[in-house]
Amino acid sequence: MRANACRGCFSPRLVTLYDFGNQPLAGDYPTEPECVRPAKKYPLELTQCGNCGLLQIVNLPPIEEVFHSNYRYSSSTVPGLVAHFVRYAEWLSRHVREGGRVFEFGCNDGVLLDRLRALGLSCAGIDASENVAALARSKGLRVDTGFLTEEYARKSGALEQYDIVTCSNVLAHIHDVHATLKAVRLLLKPGGLFAIEVHNGGYIIGQNQFDTIYHEHLTYFTEGTLRSLVERCGFEFISCESTAMHGGGLRCLARKTNTAEVSVTQIGNEPGHGCEYGSRDAIRRAIDRCKAQVRALYDEHGPLVGYGAAGRSQMFVNFTGSSQYFQKVYDDSPFRQGRYIVGTNIPIVEFTGEVSKCVVVLAWNYCDDIAFKVRGSSGRIVALLPEFRDL
Repeated sequence: MRANACRGCFSPRLVTLYDFGNQPLAGDYPTEPECVRPAKKYPLELTQCGNCGLLQIVNLPPIEEVFHSNYRYSSSTVPGLVAHFVRYAEWLSRHVREGGRVFEFGCNDGVLLDRLRALGLSCAGIDASENVAALARSKGLRVDTGFLTEEYARKSGALEQYDIVTCSNVLAHIHDVHATLKAVRLLLKPGGLFAIEVHNGGYIIGQNQFDTIYHEHLTYFTEGTLRSLVERCGFEFISCESTAMHGGGLRCLARKTNTAEVSVTQIGNEPGHGCEYGSRDAIRRAIDRCKAQVRALYDEHGPLVGYGAAGRSQMFVNFTGSSQYFQKVYDDSPFRQGRYIVGTNIPIVEFTGEVSKCVVVLAWNYCDDIAFKVRGSSGRIVALLPEFRDL
């Protein structure tokens, strides 16, 4: 399916910034290489709303292909992400009384809820993928499998029972965000808080983060477009601050109002909110630059090894067409080890101290941790995004 209107303001004025062609799903980790079982591919176009400035993907693969019982992302396997959620839990706890109630949608394996519970809060959550939701339940957490909908909220028996509803790097996955935010309002007490973490959409072009564009990430928010959305859906905007999550994120706090809608901050095409149609060639230049640099590293060092098989890493290899230069990719998650980078014949393996001439850190948002881990066994360690650098 292809969306034909902005999911933020419903305007039909969608401008294509970049067409990536047919691409595999970033969350697909096949058990067989591409030469044996070719990956399913779907159109992928980055567009921008000419009315509110919201960056978004308009191509919608079947939802069951994206979120399913075999989902390969577990937050607790990423040390840097665990540390982030420890800090986020402490931040949330400062906005609610002791013993207050918190609900998280898209809670994954319960990494945040577990920490909030340790801080004395009453927690519950929901996640779309059964395997990671089961991991959360194994920790003794109250977590359902499914999507946050108005029907779920009404059947939950918890209407207007929560002091805070939160989501971290989840809102970007949702097509009908207005329906989800209606469900958030149903769960929140009068005057309750909605805390949101998202990737900073301004960095896609501003910092060459093209590798974060994929079907699972439908929407890329700036502070202005996020504020516009929550105000349209009956929340009073309180604050927005920057975080280091996933290479640069935003943390927004909003309050449930007495009415379903309030006046909306009009951002139109103001500078600073991503309405920069003239920069559409920047993505192509960044992709071409990275492809040339991977080839140059291969010519100098021979077959390369990558580190980090995150969704962004899979898309980097596919967007740049550089799979022939990599012999393997290390990843610390047992969910991914023994599988292949989607759309390629590159195996994903555990790092056990092997010596390599050159390691390319594909999960560059964790480059410091990865570089520390491989420094003694690698002749050279490099990252290509947001810019080329030796580590």
